[in-house]
Amino acid sequence: MSEEKLYTISEIINEAGVACSTFDKFAEANNLRPTKVEKRGKKFYSLKDKELVVSHYTKGKGKEEKEKFTNHKAERHDEVVELLREQVQQLKQANEQLVHDNDILTDQLKAKDEQIASAHQLADQAQKLHLGLEGQVKALTGATDKPIVDGETSETDKESTPSQSPTEEYSDPKTTTKKGWWRLW
Repeated sequence: MSEEKLYTISEIINEAGVACSTFDKFAEANNLRPTKVEKRGKKFYSLKDKELVVSHYTKGKGKEEKEKFTNHKAERHDEVVELLREQVQQLKQANEQLVHDNDILTDQLKAKDEQIASAHQLADQAQKLHLGLEGQVKALTGATDKPIVDGETSETDKESTPSQSPTEEYSDPKTTTKKGWWRLW
């Protein structure tokens, strides 16, 4: 008796042109059982099982399913490509809008910088006028004993505030006695 040639799953799926998972589903649906299983789990199928799988996926209903799946993949690919093109177009429009907004904000920032520069210039002029007027007031009142320094106030401003005597301003902590509230009686 001659021994029949057995085929591995990889040999069958290569000839049928399908994936291993597809073969497993087909084998389960058609109740195909391996003719031989080695110790490590390698499965072998008979020539009859191999021909059934190959004919199903090359000539029969499996071929139609395979083509349908392949066509579906191609259609899906086209949909994905179209979706990505739309997203790229939307991103380009958003980028253009952001560039436009950035230009507007840059122009506004330049205008604010110019306003700040003119405000600084006006503040400098006001300070110079104030110092000039203060000098004129001193010259008119005759108080020229102390020169006016930039940023100082005049002596007349200091004299107008009530002053305290030096003894009132400073008290020596060593000489003052603290009384506790409990010694009030």
